[in-house]
Amino acid sequence: MFFLLWGVLVWLGATGVFKLAGHFFFSPENPTLMILSYLLVIPLILVLTLPLYKWKQLNDHEKLKAAIFIALPGMLLDVIVLLNFQEIFTNLSPDADQYFASWLLWAYSLIIVTGFLKAKTK
Repeated sequence: MFFLLWGVLVWLGATGVFKLAGHFFFSPENPTLMILSYLLVIPLILVLTLPLYKWKQLNDHEKLKAAIFIALPGMLLDVIVLLNFQEIFTNLSPDADQYFASWLLWAYSLIIVTGFLKAKTK
């Protein structure tokens, strides 16, 4: 339940950021910022997941399950968001929906990949 709640909180935070400043991240006129948003989410996902796995002392199987539970709420909620993209993200061009959707797939994939990462052994 903890990781589902964490997933909802992460989704809320990300959705809020894109509601307020998404036009900086998903503008085809500024490919540098778009590429940067794809790259910067990598360390962000690592910070949002790996310390939690360590804190909760999860084994490999539990990490994968936790990663899925973190990603799942956002994936389900973003179905609604993407269907109502223009109404929710009024600050974004309607054409930005494809970039936003690809970024979401990238971010959720990264979350799930963290569940496969092995912990360093001493």
